[in-house]
Amino acid sequence: MTDLHRRTAKVMGPVIHGRKTVEISEHGKVVAKIVPEKVCDPEKRYQAMRAFAAEIPIIIAPRK
Repeated sequence: MTDLHRRTAKVMGPVIHGRKTVEISEHGKVVAKIVPEKVCDPEKRYQAMRAFAAEIPIIIAPRK
């Protein structure tokens, strides 16, 4: 915790730029983990959305 307080940029650098998990400990016991967000390739995300949308039936209700 002390290292995080004193050198926030150095502790967070591996998470932000190195995509690594950082464990925060207090008195030798891990109390938290900082985990980077998963970054998805836009093309893969688009393909996954199209595949998902293809499985959804489109139902158009008749007009009254």
